[in-house]
Amino acid sequence: MSQPHYLNIMNTDKIFNRQNSTLGIMDDLQFCIHSYDGCGRGCSGCLVDKDLKNRQRFTGLLSNDTLQIISSRTLEYYDWVQQNLNTKNTGYFAKDAYQVAHYSYTMRFGNHAELPEEELFRLAELLPSKFRIFSTGPTQQLEKFIKLNQNYSGRLFLEIIYDPFVDKANDIKQMMLSMRENDINGYPELVLTQKLLSAFSPQRFVDECIAPLSGINAQMQLGRYAPSKTRNFNQSQVVDIDDEVNWLAEVSKIVMQQNYKISIIPLGEYAITLLDEYGESKALQADGTINESLLPEPEPLDLKGIKDKTRDILLTSLYIDQNMDVYVWSESMGQHVLDINYGFGSLGNLKNTSIQEMVSGKHNKIEKMLVEIIRNLVSHPKCAPCRYKSFCASHAVPLFRKSHNDNGKHCYGYIPAIREFQKNLDVLDFMVDNFRSLEF
Repeated sequence: MSQPHYLNIMNTDKIFNRQNSTLGIMDDLQFCIHSYDGCGRGCSGCLVDKDLKNRQRFTGLLSNDTLQIISSRTLEYYDWVQQNLNTKNTGYFAKDAYQVAHYSYTMRFGNHAELPEEELFRLAELLPSKFRIFSTGPTQQLEKFIKLNQNYSGRLFLEIIYDPFVDKANDIKQMMLSMRENDINGYPELVLTQKLLSAFSPQRFVDECIAPLSGINAQMQLGRYAPSKTRNFNQSQVVDIDDEVNWLAEVSKIVMQQNYKISIIPLGEYAITLLDEYGESKALQADGTINESLLPEPEPLDLKGIKDKTRDILLTSLYIDQNMDVYVWSESMGQHVLDINYGFGSLGNLKNTSIQEMVSGKHNKIEKMLVEIIRNLVSHPKCAPCRYKSFCASHAVPLFRKSHNDNGKHCYGYIPAIREFQKNLDVLDFMVDNFRSLEF
């Protein structure tokens, strides 16, 4: 049996050896590309644009000219990021901090398995990168992705949209195993909706949706449902944050007690980050609980430091829609485009403006976004006294209040669920090692 990477579970500054592991660490310039909206499925909480979903099935949204402009602009921006972010003295990315090491394309939002082989090849040909991710529904028909992987360099990942009302975890498990036999990685992504939480108790969810995926080094990405303009800002699938936190805390408790080896993102990632980067390791007790009276005093509030680090993260997660408008793409409980659904317009359009021009002007929209995030953190009654302001700022958490306010007992920090994860260091260490093997 291999030894864990941690040496001492109490009274240490850092518990986990995260060298060469990307869990909770950004080193990628992420571009989300709105490449396809077709899908024959009907998942609750669907993110596919309803106006395009059935109007343009089996056909990509982007022309060759559009893809060539995207490729040219993103390569220019990647060079700018390496020259201007990696060389700074302070910030999340800096000379003596993390570095942007590569860039990736995530093709969203439809079921790309529907597309003909030549369309997938065209996307790979015109958007070359070291890492490439496609959203897809569960399928055992992997031939087109296998051929894609054989014909184009770079690592291929499939983001498998998982609907527990239709899909079986064992089928997804078999799909993932078949993918790995052909050097394709991937993970299921599941949206937390009112329909899901009403039908699945925490125990049922773990038994049917998580347990079958344990033991194959799987990840599962959880996402919070957010209303959208294309669906008339319908609130019917929005889960009250207190209900969501309590449900996730119970799910996490069962997973940790059963010692299921599965990387549940972002909760496990958050648990490790708070232990190793926010001093919680010093308050960790032998039973895995956190004695909050032993937590170190919070560092003095450094608004400029928080703003600088958050800016770096926003600058390196971008979404490009089918019209070549550019937006910030925020990762927290799921991945969310900070667009009109959150009250933000585009940063600019690639047809007439480079990305570096969009983000480097004195009064650019990212600066306005940062002002709103910081103002919320220092003035909101839940955030103002909290020790985790910089953590929530980096994930743009305050902006979620635009669609649903967390005015109950809990907040978008999901602390009760994180606390359950922190009770099993073996599972957390497995997650660190799992991301080390992914190299992404």
